[in-house]
Amino acid sequence: MLKSTTKVSSTDANTLQVLSALEHKVLWLASWMIHNANHLRENSDGLKVGGHQASSASLATIMTALYFDVLRPQDRVAVKPHASPIFHAIQYLLGKQTRERLEAFRGYKGAQSYPSRTKDADDVDFSTGSVGLGVAQTLFSSLTQDYVRAHGWSLNRPEGRMVALVGDAELDEGNIFEALLEGWKQGLRNCWWIVDYNRQSLDAVVREGLWARYEQHFKNFGWNVIILKYGSLQLAAFKEPGGETLRQWIDNCPNQLYSALVFAGGAAWRKRLTDEIGDQGDVSRLISKRSDDELAALMNNLGGHDMPSVLEAFRSADAEKPTCFICYTVKGFGLPFAGHKDNHAGLMTPQQMETFRQAMGVRPGYEWEKFEGLALPKDQLQSFLDRVPFASASARRLSTSMLDVPGSLSVTIQPVMSTQTGFGAILNEIGRDDSDFARHIVTTSPDVTVSTNLGPWVNRRGLFARQVMADTFKSEHIPSTFNWEFSPKGQHIELGIAEMNLFILLSALGLSHSINGERLLPIGTLYDPFIARGLDALNYA
Repeated sequence: MLKSTTKVSSTDANTLQVLSALEHKVLWLASWMIHNANHLRENSDGLKVGGHQASSASLATIMTALYFDVLRPQDRVAVKPHASPIFHAIQYLLGKQTRERLEAFRGYKGAQSYPSRTKDADDVDFSTGSVGLGVAQTLFSSLTQDYVRAHGWSLNRPEGRMVALVGDAELDEGNIFEALLEGWKQGLRNCWWIVDYNRQSLDAVVREGLWARYEQHFKNFGWNVIILKYGSLQLAAFKEPGGETLRQWIDNCPNQLYSALVFAGGAAWRKRLTDEIGDQGDVSRLISKRSDDELAALMNNLGGHDMPSVLEAFRSADAEKPTCFICYTVKGFGLPFAGHKDNHAGLMTPQQMETFRQAMGVRPGYEWEKFEGLALPKDQLQSFLDRVPFASASARRLSTSMLDVPGSLSVTIQPVMSTQTGFGAILNEIGRDDSDFARHIVTTSPDVTVSTNLGPWVNRRGLFARQVMADTFKSEHIPSTFNWEFSPKGQHIELGIAEMNLFILLSALGLSHSINGERLLPIGTLYDPFIARGLDALNYA
């Protein structure tokens, strides 16, 4: 667990000041974008357009830290679907999204409800509308990057981190845990999953102690786990006389009560703390010396909303091991309905938005201005944005040339033969050659490699693994039809029985030209009755 406070140099202090201002602006733009779509834009049928102001707000700090400081052009991100307004706001500030598309959010040719590679005009790495799929996509994209580099391609480019921003309720999706197992088998690295642990789903507050189950599960599969629970204000308060008692109360407070008190505010925090802790001298003084607003700020200062803590955690992560960040956040942080259990699809009323607008210092008619309401000079803010490392590349979507396909193959076609036999014969023939075409084919199968007739191809091209693994049957001189040797040069990725993993891996391999600058030709096999088990992933692939 991340417990120490962050020591910031004078340069870093200036950076933190700018990042704080940008965080406020991102939160404002995301909230206004949704408000405009539902309350101001022409609406012929009068129906709710929707949006997720609360779900966006809980990731404002984390995404500000990532996009404006931590990420580099080679890094790829799967954004939590409901945080798309935050993503679009960030892209707008970076000059990669237009005001017109923000004004048309969830409308025709507007910024999409959920990040989309095909429909959005800004810099989307992975489509994430169906929860769970984008998370697993980052894992298989990291494996694909290792595959490409192991074959000697794209070595002139720096390795990228594959990052998923994950809602805590999103971790209920089974395909995520299927992917975790495959990542462990394949020696996953360069992969971050950042859990937005706001402890609220659409319908309810999550169960107590869920974070500990997550922590143990990830550790079981070889991941580093970093927990950001306390912010700098809380860590400083814990060092005061009585601070340890306050820490214990926070640790023991049920999720539902904590969320309710966030919504109720400083006076409610004071009454509850006083009633439950009682008059204990030091801790009572710790509470009483703070105003209601100061007390609310202290109790709401969770790790996922504390910029120094977030930056320290991200900057210290080891790329050689996959890392899960469990970031405590408040759903709706900074908004009038922060913490309320009904806020998932809730919208600020016009009255609430007016209060929020005034608090943000935004003048009527200037709502879309990039730096409106911020105290720092515009030149300073723009200069900072111009130097953001993530946006320094002219184009993050890479490209490469097409591959020449053989005009014919010397395959004997029998008068009567199954398509499966024909498929195996064609791949076997391709596997004989050392052409560019053959070298860029990569096959994969969920434990049906042999029975779907990929065996001859695998015998010729080998199985892929980052480390060499010999075929023990072969070394023990036991006869076998198949040569099951793994090496970094192998061209078949063997999967366990999980159809979702198959289709998501195929998607990651198919996007290699755009992400790694090297085109792969992915081929996957399975039996047709099982296609239905992976249709959602197939649709996204």
